[in-house]
Amino acid sequence: MLKNGNLIKIIDIEDFNSDDLETLLHKILHYAKKTTNCDAGSIYLKKGNNLHFSIFQNDSFPYEKIFEMQKPIKSMKFPITEDSNTIAVESYLQSKIIMIDDIYEDKNYDFKSTKDFDKKFNYKTKSILTAPLIDTLNNETIGIIQLINKKNDNGYIPFSQDDKQFISISSYFIVLSIVNAKNNLEELKQYNLVLEEKIKLRTKELLETQVKLQEQAHRDPLTNLYNRRHFNEVSGSLFSMSRRGNSPLSILMIDIDDFKKINDTYGHHVGDLVIKSLSNIFLNTIRQSDIAIRYGGEEFLLLLTNTNSNNAHVIAEKLRKHVQNTTIKNFNTSDLNFTISLGLAEVKKDDTTIDVAMQNADKALYIAKETGKNKTVSL
Repeated sequence: MLKNGNLIKIIDIEDFNSDDLETLLHKILHYAKKTTNCDAGSIYLKKGNNLHFSIFQNDSFPYEKIFEMQKPIKSMKFPITEDSNTIAVESYLQSKIIMIDDIYEDKNYDFKSTKDFDKKFNYKTKSILTAPLIDTLNNETIGIIQLINKKNDNGYIPFSQDDKQFISISSYFIVLSIVNAKNNLEELKQYNLVLEEKIKLRTKELLETQVKLQEQAHRDPLTNLYNRRHFNEVSGSLFSMSRRGNSPLSILMIDIDDFKKINDTYGHHVGDLVIKSLSNIFLNTIRQSDIAIRYGGEEFLLLLTNTNSNNAHVIAEKLRKHVQNTTIKNFNTSDLNFTISLGLAEVKKDDTTIDVAMQNADKALYIAKETGKNKTVSL
């Protein structure tokens, strides 16, 4: 399931097959968050008479913090009892989607655990969308999915009816994937037949609108990264959000070393393979909250939100080493390795626009290229 704007595209269910349930759930939650453009989320599965926490994702925290938070959060469970006053349990019991615009103003549910989390980790939960995961083939609710803090360029906003419709549709596929991780493929195929017509009817209008939106998408056609036009439109908003939230924002400017030589030696087709290989590394490495941009022919930008220069340098070096160890195979008569140079700059507190950091990242990249290439330089 993929998303463009507020609309979905349903792909083959086998793309979500996995023998590892936790890996599968992380993949499902990542796509649900990406589709609804929200900050965080979790999945709870029924075990006995409780809803047990299974996985948690939150793009507002760096990787190290997420790792630290996982263990205490995994001990959470909610008894499935009537009048629990807990949104997760009520969504489960009533088999309905519940949307809350602001948990600190809502009087219908008890958000004690959420507020305790906010206080402990210096986070602010606003909107929540909670949906039951219903196995309609066996008439059983197996858990709930919860999405937190929908956002746009201006900050956090309430979840929409489109989000509600998306999670209603996608919950069928989420359950299908979980069933597949636990049961045999034959049962999954039967389940799919039961749902197929219902899904087609409910997604037809969304898919038609998506096609129109895709035509206007700000994507580079070769790499599927965002393009320079998209950067020009969102960079100001990212800068403003960083200022309002007092959160760090770092810029990585990246250039493929000796790219002209690659084109001259092997041809532009191979040059395109190099560009696509690098782009895939970006797409498979960065967080949902980060933005990868093809800025020029062989030049790229990574906008790393909530990331200071020290953490950005760790990410840059991880990318550089990954690229250095990547081999493009089976073209002409030999394999090809390539390297990248990276210039890093963090937006400073006294910067009035993002342009200063851009200029510093560009200078740092120039130094990296002039002093040996295949290195990261920070300014």
